[in-house]
Formats: sequence, C-alpha cells, structure tokens
Amino acid sequence: MNQGIIFAFLTILLFGSWAVPTKTLKIDPQVQAFWLTIGHFLLSAVIFIFFAAPLTLNQSILPLSAGILWGLGIISGYVGIRNLGITRALGTWMPTVIIVSALWGLIFFGQAFTLGPWKLTLTILGIVLLVIAAISVIFSGKDEGKIKNLKFGVLASLTLGLFHGSFFVPLRASPLSIYTTFLPLTVGMVLTTFIIVSYKKLKIVHGPIEIGRMILAGLILGAGNYTALLTTQYLGVAQGYPLTQAGIIVNTLWGVLVFKEATTKKGKVLIAIGVALAILGAVVLNSARV
Repeated sequence: MNQGIIFAFLTILLFGSWAVPTKTLKIDPQVQAFWLTIGHFLLSAVIFIFFAAPLTLNQSILPLSAGILWGLGIISGYVGIRNLGITRALGTWMPTVIIVSALWGLIFFGQAFTLGPWKLTLTILGIVLLVIAAISVIFSGKDEGKIKNLKFGVLASLTLGLFHGSFFVPLRASPLSIYTTFLPLTVGMVLTTFIIVSYKKLKIVHGPIEIGRMILAGLILGAGNYTALLTTQYLGVAQGYPLTQAGIIVNTLWGVLVFKEATTKKGKVLIAIGVALAILGAVVLNSARV
C-alpha cells in the first residue's frame, strides 16, 4: 500500500479524534486553542530532537509564518462558532479548506498541468464528493437556533478555511524536511494563540487534569497535522490535503456512537450518505494519483 494512503488514513483518524479529550471541558475555546498549540509544540520538540537537521533563524521564517496562519485560523474558527453555531461554522469552513487546498495544489503547485485531462477530472470529482460528504455529515445535527452575527461569523469561518487551507504553502516553499520545519511551525502557533489570549486577558492556567486533557488533544491534533503534511508529500496537495478533511466523519461517529449524542432519523441518513460519499471520494482521488 502506498505510504501516502497510510498517512491519509492516520490523519483522518487523528483529525476526527483530537477533540475527544476536551469534549466536556467548560473552558474558553481560545484558551483551549492555546493549550492545543502547546501539545503541538511538545510533539514537534520530540520529533526535532530525534530526526531533524540543524536549523537557522532565517530557515525558520517560512514555517514560523505557517504557524501564525494556523494559529489565526483556529482562533477565527472559534469566533465563527460563537456567532453561527458549530454546525453552520463547520459547514462554512470545511468546504473552504477542501477547495482552497485543492486550488493551491492544482494551480500554484501545477498539478493541473501534470495530471492529464482524465486524472484531473477524477481529482475534481473526488474533491466535489468530499465537499458534499462533509456538508452532509455536518448538517446531520440539530438546528442550532438564532444566529448572533451572520456576516462576522461567516467572515471568521471563511478566514479559518482560507488559512487552514493555505498554511502548508510556506512549508512546501522551504527546502527543509517536515521533520525540521515542524518545530518552528508549532512555535508560530504557540506565539499567535498566546498573544491573543493574553491580549484578551483570558484565564490560561487551570487545574492539572484540565490542562492535561487540552495538551493531550493538542498532541493528537499535532500528530494529525504532521501526518497530513506527510500525506501531501506522498499524494500531492490537490489529492492529499482535501482527503484528510474526511476526519469530520470520524468526529461525528465519535459523537453518535460513543457519546450517544441524539440525532434524528434524517440525521442518521445524512451521516450514512456522508460516509459513503467520503469513501467514494477517497477511492476516486486515489485513482487520480500520478
């Protein structure tokens, strides 16, 4: 089996599971985002110690900027949730991440010019299937009622989609391996979220159990981001990164099967359709690889 497929499968599991340790926490989401980045940093430090090459300050600029993009994105996502509700926010940013990352791969990295007409068509079809699958699963939940600020919430959610669909671009512009660039990437994440929570004077320090759960979530998400970047190396950006966003399906299954979150008969049908379309989209994308 191709290594890229293995990394994609791991990423889907990790992206779909990272929120489980923090499921019942009643802590400001922006503070949770900070501790998530601490988990990222701890993981990257271990990887750097064992696998990385020496790194200069100049070489750190590109991955550091990628981390800033990611950090601004995660904070924007929480703003989107606060104003739209999680279903509407996810329904805005998830397709945006898939489409933006695919466009980077097809246009900026030139995959559209190397795939050939048939494989390009399969790639676009696979991406469309993943977008529909994500939307189907996201809207399987209950209606969330009143919207606080529609324009601001949509803008914040689109910002997350744009930034998280783009943060890997500076990394790929770096000549260094992901083993090396992952550390400054996470430093950028930590600095960004720390500055924001400090500026808003939010309470960062909580009990050791709560902090441990947030850091564990960060370790899982960090591992997911790491394997997602490896996925793009082996499968290409256009096919690889959109595929990793199928993690939303695993996340939904956690909610329904483990946490027994209530869903309607219509919701269960939408989940089943989303799972089937995601699998089909993954098969189509895999068949479109060069």
